[in-house]
Amino acid sequence: MQNYLALISQRLSPGLRKIFNNFSWLLGERLLSMVISLVINIYVIRYFGPTIFGQFSYAISYVGLFEAIAKLGLEPIVIRNLIVQESLSFEILGTAFILKLYATGLTIFLAATSIIFTTKNQETQILVWIVALSLSFSTFDVIDFWFQARVLAGYMAFVRSLQLIISSLIKVIFIHFQFSIISFAWILCIDGLMKILGMLGAYKNQKQSWFNWRINKYQIKSLLKDSWPLILSSLMVTIYMRIDQIMLGNMASLQAVGDYAAAIRFSEVWYFIPVIICSSVFPTILRARQRSNTEYLERLQQLYDFMVWLSLIISILVSFTANFLVDTLLGPEYHQSATILIWHIWSLPFVFLGVALGKYLTAENFTRFSFATTSIGMITNIILNYFLIPSYGAVGAAIATMVSYSIAGYFSSLIYRPLHQNFWMLTRALLIPFRVKQNLWYYQQIRAMITKH
Repeated sequence: MQNYLALISQRLSPGLRKIFNNFSWLLGERLLSMVISLVINIYVIRYFGPTIFGQFSYAISYVGLFEAIAKLGLEPIVIRNLIVQESLSFEILGTAFILKLYATGLTIFLAATSIIFTTKNQETQILVWIVALSLSFSTFDVIDFWFQARVLAGYMAFVRSLQLIISSLIKVIFIHFQFSIISFAWILCIDGLMKILGMLGAYKNQKQSWFNWRINKYQIKSLLKDSWPLILSSLMVTIYMRIDQIMLGNMASLQAVGDYAAAIRFSEVWYFIPVIICSSVFPTILRARQRSNTEYLERLQQLYDFMVWLSLIISILVSFTANFLVDTLLGPEYHQSATILIWHIWSLPFVFLGVALGKYLTAENFTRFSFATTSIGMITNIILNYFLIPSYGAVGAAIATMVSYSIAGYFSSLIYRPLHQNFWMLTRALLIPFRVKQNLWYYQQIRAMITKH
């Protein structure tokens, strides 16, 4: 298999070879992460049971509501600036680091204080405090941005894989000795510390030092000016990705949260795929934009088509195997999770398209519209949860998620005239199973690439 992939890589142009190698590293790391995480998560889910696992998931989701503040929407902006302003990389990294440091401190404070007024359960409060504290280790993520800007995925993939393996071993040991739920929360802090040490080591390996980073007032203004719409957009995204579990905990029960959280482990595990595909191919699509708008739109349509085909295949397979997966891997305690999974997995096509659309909006500087789309999705999700959870519980939350994702990632393009063309491109992508001629062309291109001598 390795020789076969190497042969394909040799047949590509230098530019495509770099994308292929970057994608291969990311795919390998994410596949390893998916397999190990899924196995360990199943082990943890069975160990806790629906109610305790629901409490743990509630704490993580609660902190997740504030996580966008810590991220500041800086990732795409910093990566873009590192590419176009390479000579200012130390200033960009240093400024981004200090911004994330202050933002993370604010996030921890907000999560830790607000939970006191949200629940009287002391154990839940302690869980939230520990999970919030783990965010402090994310300030060094700017090193990851630097590697992404240089399309050097291998280093960060190795760091994350090593971190995952060690973390998984710790979880197995904790389960073997029957450690408490509080002990498992501390693993998040251990993960963060391991990640920092790994990133600093990889950065030093590239003859770089974080001691060279500098803070620049102009960069502070520039980064915040470009990223504030993404901050708000990310805030909306995190709210409507996490609010379902919060509302379930308050309107239903912690067991319902546990059933729901267990189900979405089988659907959210696929979310890494569109991220690594878009991260690898979108720089090439942007370069096509500089050559020709026609070529740019063609490449963008091909990306949308591929996103839909891939997500449909996954959704169909998961739907037909949901009952078997849940009953076999999680046990009869989680039988309700199968129905939740069947509904939730069909948000996947809109998640895949949403990631690609997000890249397009950033490239076209439509970041303000990105905030509007996610706001609509969040509001839709909250309203649907409010009406569906009392009657349908966790299944209602899954339906609300699917509908809100479709609105945010697809239908919202109708409300902004400059995106009307893009809406029809998304529509064509969703209809790709019926576009026989186009599928034949894709098949011929893939076959020619593989069999080319």
